[in-house]
Amino acid sequence: MGTALEKEGEAWTTAVEDVALHVAAVEGTESTTVPILDSIKANPKVILYCLLMDIGPMIYGYDSIIVGVCTAMPAFLQTYGVLLGHMYVLPSLWIALWNAMTQLGAMAGAAATGSLLDRFGRRLAMVVGGIVCAISIGIMYASDRVSTLEGRRGAFLAGKLLLGFSLGVFQVTSVSYMSEISPPRIRGPLLSTFSFVLILGQLIAAAIVGAQIVIPNASSYRVALASQWAFAGWAVVVGIIIPESPAYYLKRGNEDAARKVFMRLHQPEHVEANLSALAATLEHERLVSQASRDVTFAELFKGTNFRRTRIVFFINIVQQALGVTFIANSTYFLILAGMAPSNSINVLIIGLCASLVANVASWFLMSTVGRRRMIMANTGIVAVIWTTIAIAGFYTSSQAALWYIGVMINLVILFFHLGVGGATPVISGETPSIRLRGKSQSLGFMAAGLFSWAFNFFVPYMFNVDEGNWGAKTGFFFAGLCVISVAVMWFEIPEMNNRTYAEIDRMFEMKLPTRKFRSYKAPATNSTDDHTA
Repeated sequence: MGTALEKEGEAWTTAVEDVALHVAAVEGTESTTVPILDSIKANPKVILYCLLMDIGPMIYGYDSIIVGVCTAMPAFLQTYGVLLGHMYVLPSLWIALWNAMTQLGAMAGAAATGSLLDRFGRRLAMVVGGIVCAISIGIMYASDRVSTLEGRRGAFLAGKLLLGFSLGVFQVTSVSYMSEISPPRIRGPLLSTFSFVLILGQLIAAAIVGAQIVIPNASSYRVALASQWAFAGWAVVVGIIIPESPAYYLKRGNEDAARKVFMRLHQPEHVEANLSALAATLEHERLVSQASRDVTFAELFKGTNFRRTRIVFFINIVQQALGVTFIANSTYFLILAGMAPSNSINVLIIGLCASLVANVASWFLMSTVGRRRMIMANTGIVAVIWTTIAIAGFYTSSQAALWYIGVMINLVILFFHLGVGGATPVISGETPSIRLRGKSQSLGFMAAGLFSWAFNFFVPYMFNVDEGNWGAKTGFFFAGLCVISVAVMWFEIPEMNNRTYAEIDRMFEMKLPTRKFRSYKAPATNSTDDHTA
């Protein structure tokens, strides 16, 4: 009995290794050394479709500024706020609820999207997300027409919840699709455009609200909210025109449909190699997980998949430790502290411009320094900056201290995008196995939504004048979280720069220690093709 089981195990192990070697041979471990410009020239359609799918993060970034700054507009405060002393303010409870419900909706959207992607594909998910997004914008736009104050706030809250659902759909779908069709050499830069376009959406929104914030009537925030309909329509169009992910078709056994997609994505001479590599990778992962036909969330917590799940979970929640919730409310905070609304918008725009530069720089840092070192170093720097912000928080009666806080917040944004902000979509996209990627991304965004919900609910209670009134001293809290995050990164986040999916699978299956991923040498192959997704 024991001998039979041992032979069966040996046969199964041999099958796994044979498939793994086939994957590596077709993908080509040398493909990661191809000059990046050559890979860009060889994959123009892949790049085009990935850029179209960037509508997901663009809507996310656009909404975060539009809604965040609208709540600081004088006309909005008069419609939804209460008079406290000589100025209108929003109660901490409603700031918390509006922020938190968006994240709760995003969690629900992310949870639903995992199964939606597996059953109906990436295209339909984008169309559904766009339609839900358009409906939610309509609810927020019309909320100020409700006669009672609590009714207006409640209607706006309902719109935010539904909008969050669509954002969860967009995030999971965009990252899954882009990671599945991208060749290894340009996968990092393409996934990094997620953060770049998110910042671009924020910058566009800041420019729009900058022109609207001085308008004293309701049109100031109504125009800003209505502008989001353009992006919702774009998402629907993108869902119609992009090709379906070949991984979706192969997982459903439709090889002919997958081949047609590869015909759209690559030159004819590379189609069969791409198809063979993807099919072999899926088969390899199926053998390793000893799975049945149906993919379940339970698989994420078994064997080597659990380690990969922990990484995806952590990298999706760590941005909260760097203080993004406080930064998202920084315009409102600076106005309450005494800065002129126009100056607070200018501070925001300068910070977003710096973020764009930092995000582009992160693409090159990831290819040279690597993901692991980049996020650890920049998170450490952010910890120091938050400490200085907190110290300046004791002197906010001084305009010099107030401007110092504004500048330092911009530096937090800059180093955030040089590190965690640029690397998160890359690490999140390349860590899961292809077979479990849809559900792994779904779980990751659910985790991000949960922690974002918690931070968005409680952080306003820390800094707002009607509750904790910590103000900039909240920086001490985030500095401590940054230090803890660096420690977790040291033990958990491996280096996967310039690795094919077959190599990543193999390193996890070998249970390599985190710090040995960087030095691992893959078995040599003769292929140099860089067209495999």
